[in-house]
Amino acid sequence: MSRAGKIQSALPCFDDKSITGILRDVESILRSGRLIGGPHVKDFEDRFAEYVKAKHAVAVSSGTSNLEICLRYFKVKGREVIVPTNTFVATPNSVIFAGGKPVFADMREDTLCIDPEDVERRISSRTTGVIVVHIAGMVCPQIKELAELCEDHHLFLLEDSAHAHGAMIDGKMAGTLSDAGCFSFYPTKVMTTGEGGMITTDDSGLAEAARCMRNHGQNSERLMVMLGHNWRMSEIAAILGKYQLENLEKFIQKRNEVARVYNKALGNVRGVSLFRTPSNIKHSYYKYAVRLGDGVDGEKLARTLKEEYNVETGNVYYPPCHLQPFYKENFGTREGDLPVSEKVLRKVLCLPIHSSLTQENVRYVVKAFSRSVRVCCV
Repeated sequence: MSRAGKIQSALPCFDDKSITGILRDVESILRSGRLIGGPHVKDFEDRFAEYVKAKHAVAVSSGTSNLEICLRYFKVKGREVIVPTNTFVATPNSVIFAGGKPVFADMREDTLCIDPEDVERRISSRTTGVIVVHIAGMVCPQIKELAELCEDHHLFLLEDSAHAHGAMIDGKMAGTLSDAGCFSFYPTKVMTTGEGGMITTDDSGLAEAARCMRNHGQNSERLMVMLGHNWRMSEIAAILGKYQLENLEKFIQKRNEVARVYNKALGNVRGVSLFRTPSNIKHSYYKYAVRLGDGVDGEKLARTLKEEYNVETGNVYYPPCHLQPFYKENFGTREGDLPVSEKVLRKVLCLPIHSSLTQENVRYVVKAFSRSVRVCCV
């Protein structure tokens, strides 16, 4: 088995047709001089709203700014928001920036998503909302249970859909299952604008507030009616987004094809267990996660794959947020607070998955992984 060229864990995909169209459209806006606030952002918003079947889509500068916008709209200042500890730090950070306090909840080990039972235990008189993260591109299977819990306690529910472009449950799109969905278009995501994000919602008040907040708090008459930031999306980013959206279903199909190969090939590898997708869910496979047995040294495995086979891997997310130094120092969180996350996440490894992988690449990853697992037992 010869060493392959570097196989990246994530990679944005632009085909020749898209590149030709992007270059043409970028040249057009460069000649027009209208780099901000032109027709492409509005067109991208309209197309994205139509795709996910939401009344409104508001384009912003990042997947972090859209969370903060929504949290400011829901007036979390001085209140608590329950967030999963298994997420990127941007999720709890956005609560702090909006003036609230993040309260971490544990996850279910079969889905890696937030555990509604633990959420319910953490609801207090100070709680104002909950953020659910569709980890790795699978809609949280308990999203309906979470929505009902939030309704019963008069809490808002936000979807951090940064991983879940095009993902579905029971025929409904991620980003339309709560008060608002917050998508990221960072380069590693299922679709990208370089930097950027999108808010999807049926709440006209939220959509209007988001358009103000992203532009220094100015309304359509350029009057400052609230405090805002420069959270705008550029015309060039919107152009990238439109071409990515055109190809999104193809991206998801390819990712699912890669996942099926992994599922078939790795299902019987000793020391490895796979995460199963419920039949009512369409997975977007932002990441392909496997769980390693206690007898497999995960750090050694990742190092072996990279150094001996040139295969990049990743995780979701270790250390979890409550064990990050900032949160331990400033919020008093510590080991033992969220035992399921602490036990499981240290044993989760993510294999390469993106639209540019060839069949040869996938077969190589399978062989490299299977061989490396055998030599990384402790």
